[in-house]
Amino acid sequence: MPRLTRWFIKSALLYFAVSMLAGVAVSAQGVMRLPPVVAALMPVYVHLFMVGWITQMIFGVAYWMFPRISKENPRGP
Repeated sequence: MPRLTRWFIKSALLYFAVSMLAGVAVSAQGVMRLPPVVAALMPVYVHLFMVGWITQMIFGVAYWMFPRISKENPRGP
């Protein structure tokens, strides 16, 4: 697996963990008494989840599945 792919996937997992923490904080707002600034984390949660985790994972897997075409490594006949 290429090094760049590993970096994309590792950063995707990091974004996933941080977005889940933000999601739990937003969800806990209804159960616990938390500061009002926690309610403002919803856009942060969506951004971390969609741009962070989903996009990084897509780029990492796509880079791994579709390697660069060169004369030494052609794709197809």
